[in-house]
Amino acid sequence: MEQTVTAIAERVLERLRRVPADQRVLVGIAGVPGSGKSTLAYPLVDRLNALLGVAVKEPAEVDLEDVIAQPGKEKPEEQVAVAVGLDGWHLTREALDRFPDPAEARRRRGAAFTFDASSYVSFVRTLRQTPFPPSIPFPTFDHALKDPLPSPSPILPTHRVVVIEGLYCMLDVEPWREAAELLDERIWVEIDRSVARERLVKRHLHTGVETVREEAEKRVDLSDMLNGDYIREHLYTPTQVVETVDDPAFATPAV
Repeated sequence: MEQTVTAIAERVLERLRRVPADQRVLVGIAGVPGSGKSTLAYPLVDRLNALLGVAVKEPAEVDLEDVIAQPGKEKPEEQVAVAVGLDGWHLTREALDRFPDPAEARRRRGAAFTFDASSYVSFVRTLRQTPFPPSIPFPTFDHALKDPLPSPSPILPTHRVVVIEGLYCMLDVEPWREAAELLDERIWVEIDRSVARERLVKRHLHTGVETVREEAEKRVDLSDMLNGDYIREHLYTPTQVVETVDDPAFATPAV
């Protein structure tokens, strides 16, 4: 994974050097469920902040040629790169209960139609605004509450690189398509379908979503795999394809 993260970080940094100081670089990382999107996205942000750690100024003052490598910053206002998870745009359970078939909507939660796509697209549009807004709020997903909550740390003018990871950030379907078109880099994480399935089964068992393997397999086949197939069938053209990164917790053991 180290080489993959380094290569992507260098590519993003080169793009950042070429854009005006009042523009952001937007990076989308997508893949089927279990492909390792988050496993790639957050180390990538850490690497970028390590490379850009001293360029913490107002956008017009940033001189990227003066940037040197140093440990990434921990405070949001001291970061140049930031990660945003698409899970924050899940519809609430209350909203799902207003669907014509609430039980089916809850069972399929995680499918594209169970997200607030219009709000997400509006968020990506705002990231493109110039001059930068003073702050751009966005939602995160609270796994304890099983619903979205506002992020305590909005996007700030110092955030020149925004990495968005999620299933549908590269979906070639309206209204998602507009957001995909606004991304500078669209990174697709490729994985064999059977490997993704096994990871997901193990994940559901590990997190307690299911306690019996047969039920975990059923959940994966009737939800996660359907979502993955839909994404592959409606994928906006990636700018880069990378192989899945190792996931020690859920990867299929070597035979």
